[in-house]
Amino acid sequence: MTSRIRRAICEQLPQLENIYYALELPAKKELHAASRPLLQWILPATVAQQENELLESMKSQQFDAAYIEHVRVVPSAGRSAAKVEFQLQPDAFAAHLLQVESTPSAAPAFAEKHVVVEFSSPNIAKPFHVGHLRSTIIGNVLANLHQHLGYRTTRLNYLGDWGTQFGLLALGVQLKNVSDAEMRVAPIETLYNAYVFANKAATADPDLAQRARDLFTALEAGTDETMTSKWQQYRHYTIDELASVYERLGVHFDSYEWESQYSQREISEVLAQLRSVGILQREQDGREIVVVDQRRVPVIKSDGSTLYLARDIAALLERHRRLQFSRMLYVVDNGQADHFNALFHTATALDNRLNDKLQHVKFGRIHGMSTRQGNAIFLRDVLNEAREVMREKRSLSTTTKVNSCLNDEHVCDILGVSAVLVNVLKQRRQRDHVFSWEQALQVNGDTGIKLQYTHCRLHSLLENFRHIQLEDIKPSWRHLTQEPSDALDVLYELARFEQCVWQSKEQLEACVLVNYLFGLCNATSRALKRLPVKQERCPEKQSQRLLLFNAAKRTIQRGMQLLGLKPLNQM
Repeated sequence: MTSRIRRAICEQLPQLENIYYALELPAKKELHAASRPLLQWILPATVAQQENELLESMKSQQFDAAYIEHVRVVPSAGRSAAKVEFQLQPDAFAAHLLQVESTPSAAPAFAEKHVVVEFSSPNIAKPFHVGHLRSTIIGNVLANLHQHLGYRTTRLNYLGDWGTQFGLLALGVQLKNVSDAEMRVAPIETLYNAYVFANKAATADPDLAQRARDLFTALEAGTDETMTSKWQQYRHYTIDELASVYERLGVHFDSYEWESQYSQREISEVLAQLRSVGILQREQDGREIVVVDQRRVPVIKSDGSTLYLARDIAALLERHRRLQFSRMLYVVDNGQADHFNALFHTATALDNRLNDKLQHVKFGRIHGMSTRQGNAIFLRDVLNEAREVMREKRSLSTTTKVNSCLNDEHVCDILGVSAVLVNVLKQRRQRDHVFSWEQALQVNGDTGIKLQYTHCRLHSLLENFRHIQLEDIKPSWRHLTQEPSDALDVLYELARFEQCVWQSKEQLEACVLVNYLFGLCNATSRALKRLPVKQERCPEKQSQRLLLFNAAKRTIQRGMQLLGLKPLNQM
């Protein structure tokens, strides 16, 4: 990409933090008017007081002439902030974007910063609900972005397996006499059915409800070894089944952790700390609470058992000790804002090193995500439906070619998942979103199908010319400027990739990257029409166009992978 050029600028400006990613391309109109590639740095408000000093210092800097032809400083005027324009050496600009690099120049690394992203976090014994989809795919993108940018990244899945409802689950397994063989075949469905059965039975029979409470008490106290052993088995089976859904979504985790790791026995020390500094206060009814923004938030129930907040406080403090993170992101829906406010307030009161390290990444709800018959709210059913719809569309399409080498099931599944993921990720995360099958599965609209189609189209073109060694072709700015403007449009879109990845990470918004990829696909589609390769008789023009389309394919592929998509070569 433009990493070497950005680095050449940064090396002369070590006093300016993160200027590497603050360098951006001007608007398309300005770029075409300039007739030369530009990068600009718009002075942020934080340094506005030093504007004159900074602009003067720029004039005296000696930038590498192999990359930078000229530097122009533009003082602030009215509402327009001051900026510095770097006029780039055109062939160097084209070369860094188009050449086939075996070892691309590295961007600044953030390996000393450790970012932990907690996301997905379903409960065991419940089918993976569509409500967990947004946490799962947003968290995955944020982890991918941080990792791509060089941060040390830990992906953490914190599964719910504790609380009185799990006493009902254990009771249901006993009442239904569930065998290990049944459990292994379909663990989540079996456990879920056991829970539903026990919940219904306990509602009608108070003795069974008490028995469920007793079972959980034994589990929490660790006095029933058989029960504890079976519980560990249930967790193992759950992870195995969840893994198949995560694989379809392009998601993986570095660590699976459990709410039960922070049961009352394990967190007694944390509770003692909270009491000793006066954060945990006892109420007249025996509960223990913390005060957050004048709200009295329960942490310990009157019977002495812990609530979810107590376990979350203990988990956060333990992770900080163990992982030594610089930043911890919790990707959880808007409805949990009060919980995380209480968690962050209480944990930082106990350990002020956590100040400015914690963030609740909120998101809205998805409405209307079910099968076309309106039957399911389980994600597996929705993904299966998406696969079947894609199979139908492909079979009805007049452009679908029969290919015995293509695994139709695999292709339809990837297309269906791409449609669902992109339809969700292209929305601003805090907004509620109404899911539409019609919109998600369009080929011509801004959809996951469009991304896959453009990638396949570029792959097919490049395969037809694989006899041409692109590594031996030197990119030429002159040739690009002699083409229709669509060529430079694609080139400038390619140059925006790094700043879009950075902005997506800074805003914690996947939609920034998604919309960038739509723009790149649209520019590429226009260029494919205006810059034909097969019909072009001039070998030089042909080879320069191939370089351009190869770079477009490479960038679309990188962007899709950051979103968790699996780029197809044929569809």
